[in-house]
Amino acid sequence: MNFGQSTNDTYPTAMRIAALLCAGDLAPVLAALETAFEDKAKQFDHVLKSGRTHLQDAVPVRLGQEFAAYARAIGRCRRVLEDACVQAEELGLGGTAAGTGLNTAPGYRERAIRYLREFTGLNLRPSPDMREAMQSCLPMAAIAAAQRMVALEVIRITNDLRLMASGPITGLAEIVLPAVQPGSSIMPGKVNPAILEMAAMVAFQVVGNAAVVDYAVQAGQLELNVMMPAMAFNIGMSFEILNKSLSVLRSRCIEGIRADEAACRRYAELSPSIVTALNPYIGYAKGAEVVKEALRSGKTIPQVVIEKGLMSEEDLKNVLDAFKMTEPGIAGKD
Repeated sequence: MNFGQSTNDTYPTAMRIAALLCAGDLAPVLAALETAFEDKAKQFDHVLKSGRTHLQDAVPVRLGQEFAAYARAIGRCRRVLEDACVQAEELGLGGTAAGTGLNTAPGYRERAIRYLREFTGLNLRPSPDMREAMQSCLPMAAIAAAQRMVALEVIRITNDLRLMASGPITGLAEIVLPAVQPGSSIMPGKVNPAILEMAAMVAFQVVGNAAVVDYAVQAGQLELNVMMPAMAFNIGMSFEILNKSLSVLRSRCIEGIRADEAACRRYAELSPSIVTALNPYIGYAKGAEVVKEALRSGKTIPQVVIEKGLMSEEDLKNVLDAFKMTEPGIAGKD
């Protein structure tokens, strides 16, 4: 005989606590990955490279700036997960069958949750409305959404890194990934970005798991959502595979990335888009003419500008300082 409890209030309580404990395990993994990107941002801060928009040459950026952005993105994901977990800390325990608290002794709810709070170390508290806590599993959707955000950023970042590491002859080859395999099965010496590919595939699975949770959360009917096992399974799986894959991504890939500084600088200085810095001096229309002439003739932007008499060589050198173009302001002006 159940005294003061039902599977209708104990199962969602257990599901929320399990998710919170798993989130607590993932948080330091995300923090370590964020730190790894921050360390690379400092290491690569001096490395100039060509930016790219629409996968076309753009104005220069520093490789360190790109890695600093990756660090911030992972940090933002970590904070989104923390915010989602706050919602799951509210428990409907004590609501029994329909959220009304039938068959509970006075004070049972508060005492039970206080015990769970002390036992788990989590900031658990009674929900202001036990009916809502039983009807709605929105906190689980919030956690799954946070997992999805982590996955989407991991996919985006690993795609970037794979592009920057493409080559070594016919790709960008701006960065060098640590080798984790002897070569391809048929091409000797070929090093594939296996860790990045693994992390992306895991992230695809997490996105799929989140979709299952979304469908399960909306499937609640009246006083109960019976789809909670699907939520618990998919959220638990996502936490487990994210935890393992992101740890490997950090230790076996990110921490060992090296920059090909010469390749990065060559792209930055050859990119036609450096003409953007000349807009305040020669205007957009003239700049467009310079780019077209440079691409047609095979000459560099500085050569065309000087030949056309648009700027002096000294002024041009000051304005086209690639490093200055990676900071706010108008290049060449203090």
